[in-house]
Amino acid sequence: MIVVAIISILAGLAIPDVNPGIHQQLNSAARIVAADIAYVQSLAVTHNSTYRLTLDGANHRYIIEHSGANASLDELPSSPTRSPSDPDDQHIVDLDELPSMGARVRLYAAQTSGSSPTAVTQLEFGPLGETTQAEETVIWLTSGYDDAQRYVALRVNPVTGLITVDAVQSSVPAVLAGAKW
Repeated sequence: MIVVAIISILAGLAIPDVNPGIHQQLNSAARIVAADIAYVQSLAVTHNSTYRLTLDGANHRYIIEHSGANASLDELPSSPTRSPSDPDDQHIVDLDELPSMGARVRLYAAQTSGSSPTAVTQLEFGPLGETTQAEETVIWLTSGYDDAQRYVALRVNPVTGLITVDAVQSSVPAVLAGAKW
């Protein structure tokens, strides 16, 4: 019995934990959001029009839609990640529906960066892949609770539209004081 107990303890230490931690979960969600932002930008460039990603922080979701003048582009192309219940002119991504093994990922805040950050609820791309913001847009995601809460920023360059994902942080970034939804 003692040998079995010792082997069980050693096996428990040797087998890696298969549950993703908050860091991995937050990074995975950030990559999904970054891919969707890149998709919005590619739609704008491909169709030589304007497309928008509307951030709905209260419901922890975002909506992709055409915002240009050409009404024939209002119906979005089919996508394997698009829900059949989405309207033809919208692709709705609910962060609560992303695969999760623990605490859910939430939209925390979105703002421009610069000397005086302003809150942002929409990220719009023009036909050259640029955003309509003059400054970098930063979208913050969070996961976890209390002392285990973590944050990650997605930064969108206003000229190139390229997205970078920052490292996960363990404290509320100072630039977000009072900026959350």
